[in-house]
Amino acid sequence: RIQILFEILKMSILQDEDIKASSEEMIWNIVYQTDWSELWLISVQSFHVFILCFIVLSHRATWNTLSGIVFVLLLLLMYLAPTINTYAAENYLKFTKEQYFDSNGMFISLILSLPCALNCIFFIISWLVQSWNLMVEIKAKQIQYTENQKKKTKKTQ
Repeated sequence: RIQILFEILKMSILQDEDIKASSEEMIWNIVYQTDWSELWLISVQSFHVFILCFIVLSHRATWNTLSGIVFVLLLLLMYLAPTINTYAAENYLKFTKEQYFDSNGMFISLILSLPCALNCIFFIISWLVQSWNLMVEIKAKQIQYTENQKKKTKKTQ
């Protein structure tokens, strides 16, 4: 019985490796077979570059509310990716020459969800750095305040 369990485990591990290999192959097939010169693909990628530039610019500025709104919109876009994929698969002739939208959603994940997720990660990193800097600034002011209070008490004595 133990030997049967080992065989089942071995087969499931081999199946997982096949699935991983086929996913990687699918990704590379999509990258190589896509006509990246189509206007709608250029527009989608330009959108992601624009968002990345916004993240870099908003890191130094104090556009926290706008950054939060854009962050939530990116999350919403990722949430709606399957719906967008279904709609695009049904109406692809209106905006492209090729049928890129598969039932697994690999293409939409690669061109839409992955860049959105990366931009969201960059937002979070930016906010963590801003929080860190703010805490350091507050602590420095707190130390300066306590030292000023000590100086005042020494002068009065």
